[in-house]
Amino acid sequence: MLIAQEKEKTNIAEYILYMWQIEDIIRSNNFDLTQINDVVITKFNASTEVKFAMKFWYQNLIEQLMKENLTAKGHLSFTFKHLNELNNLHNSLLTTIQDIKYQETYLAAKDNINNFIIRSGGEAHNEIHACLNGLYGFLLLKLKGVEISAATKEAMNSFSKLVAVLVDRYNKLKMGKLEFPKEKSN
Repeated sequence: MLIAQEKEKTNIAEYILYMWQIEDIIRSNNFDLTQINDVVITKFNASTEVKFAMKFWYQNLIEQLMKENLTAKGHLSFTFKHLNELNNLHNSLLTTIQDIKYQETYLAAKDNINNFIIRSGGEAHNEIHACLNGLYGFLLLKLKGVEISAATKEAMNSFSKLVAVLVDRYNKLKMGKLEFPKEKSN
């Protein structure tokens, strides 16, 4: 809860990835709030009030996962809302806004994104979803200690760079500081 709140304010992509991790933590603890309390919440150095709020937060997430029929897999609808916002900005940066730095970073990642979409078997709903899915899978492989090929590391590096620029533009947009071109060169 505490980490999620901070990430939601500072880095929306990290927030989405963190929430996917929380979903997996809930699933791996069989939706058992007592178990989650023992394994996760008690590990935080926080006041009783904060730990109670964290427990309530996890309980709400458990209920949402069940309500949205996501007990086996999938992601909560509110994370897709944020993901769609990022994807809409991604498309605008490439077309309407014509952000040169973003376009260059995208072109460096484009082939990797297309390859990942093909290999994901249709799980990725859009290019940004593909990047975040790839980065999350990469994180899981690293946590499991699986050897990762140089090509995969290179692809994930290109995803990471693209998402970093996208998050920068997202934060600027939220603060009203994203600059739009005066003239379009379509």
